[in-house]
Amino acid sequence: MCAARPDFLLQAFVDAANQMEDFAMGVTLSVSGGLITGDLVTATRWMDEVATLVELEGSEAAYHVANVYREQSVLYKKRASQNRGEVHGEVTYVHLRDSQWVQPSGHLGPEPGVHWRGLLTEVAGWSLGRLPLSALDY
Repeated sequence: MCAARPDFLLQAFVDAANQMEDFAMGVTLSVSGGLITGDLVTATRWMDEVATLVELEGSEAAYHVANVYREQSVLYKKRASQNRGEVHGEVTYVHLRDSQWVQPSGHLGPEPGVHWRGLLTEVAGWSLGRLPLSALDY
């Protein structure tokens, strides 16, 4: 049995996006739990934003965890600068901000959206653009 492979186009798209200084574009992903929609952002932007959110808790532990995210952001930036202009498609995670998913009620939630990170091998299908809320109103 061979390991699941991500869609090479999605992997290349995420790789190219991660090489940008700042990037955000709406996407909708089909995963085992259903549909998730949000803004694809660079890994560095995602890490920095999550670090800021974690720091809001205000404890010493929160600052420590936030620093771990910031350290990872620096590593992603270094890798992106080394690969600038060359898409290798070697990324394994996709990073969304303001993400929502279709709930059993048929509505999008949570509101406001959350930061989400997922394995590319777990994405069964995808499309550019966020899932419009009006599409869920029957």
